[in-house]
Amino acid sequence: MNLYKQHKINLDYWDAISGMIDQCIDIALNLSQSGHPGGSRSKVPALIATLLSGVMKWDIRNPGETFGDRFVLVAGHTNPVVYSTLAVFNEALRRKYNETGDVKYVNPMGDKFTLYWEDLLTLRRRGGLPGHAEMEGKTLFFKYNTGPSGHGAAPAAGQAFALKYSVSSNTRVFAMEGEGGLTTGVSHEARIAAYGLGLGNLIYVVDWNDYGIDDRPFSDIKAGSPKDWFEPYGWKVAGTENGEDWESILTAYDELFESENKNQPKALWLKTRKGRGYDKFDNASHGAPHKRNSKEFWNIKSEFGERFGVQFEHLNAEASEDFEINKIQMADTLQSVMSLFDSLDGLADYLADRLLDIADSIPENNSVIKGF
Repeated sequence: MNLYKQHKINLDYWDAISGMIDQCIDIALNLSQSGHPGGSRSKVPALIATLLSGVMKWDIRNPGETFGDRFVLVAGHTNPVVYSTLAVFNEALRRKYNETGDVKYVNPMGDKFTLYWEDLLTLRRRGGLPGHAEMEGKTLFFKYNTGPSGHGAAPAAGQAFALKYSVSSNTRVFAMEGEGGLTTGVSHEARIAAYGLGLGNLIYVVDWNDYGIDDRPFSDIKAGSPKDWFEPYGWKVAGTENGEDWESILTAYDELFESENKNQPKALWLKTRKGRGYDKFDNASHGAPHKRNSKEFWNIKSEFGERFGVQFEHLNAEASEDFEINKIQMADTLQSVMSLFDSLDGLADYLADRLLDIADSIPENNSVIKGF
């Protein structure tokens, strides 16, 4: 496929998109003061490469598309990475719709089924975005309700099995997980079953960051590497030690799908740093955001602003005892992040049209009447 060659010209846009998603994660958690920044941050490059490279065929406007590939966040507690990604992607589509009036940029089911950056202000609030992945409403992108590590392993394999032995045999299931989830019994059973059932349409994307909630690293209790954790089960494995580098990620994806065996499940691993770019790393970043409006939080905004020329109105503002004041501050801060669509020429055009191109790549099956 040579994915790197295909996308090399647009990787500066990927850098900007990655930065915007990072900031959205931080801002949502700064307001909520609850959630998982470390594993969310470390998964950003892998998720962008998966969703924008074309290896996963999906339609952001219609996550229930019959023949679209499925995504299972195996450990659903890192859902801020997905929320923030959808928020950035949908903002590009919203801006293109406002500019052109073309309904191709709109989710036909309306705003109740579209996650915008404003929704990030509701994270872990009653009636807002839940703290674990839920397949409903604005988050139908998730294809299973998941929470703890390993939770989505069996459902991902089950969906791949159902699709393989149906008229959707070419539809893939992408399952994203950290290595901690690979220690669970259900994960072992899912890997065994996937090989035995010939689930070549199941792709695991492993965020290998070596930490969970505990002080000691996973490598103290789990020997080996992702190659050791999947190949003995009969899976094809590819990966990179440079899990934040676009060329390395795309090259690994090329290797994974080279000479593809339709009956062999696959695992892509990416060596990352938990808490990447968050100035709080490893287990310390697992489930503990920076204190609201802390110096550390604003320093990260300042670095983003200097890199991309973005101004933050409330930079270095202290937190208020009034939640609504904090919410207004963070809404303004999110708007500043989204202003990069205005200042970086071509960014909104590229992202919106790329998402539509990927949606158009979903194969049709004329033997199936959709809705029946």
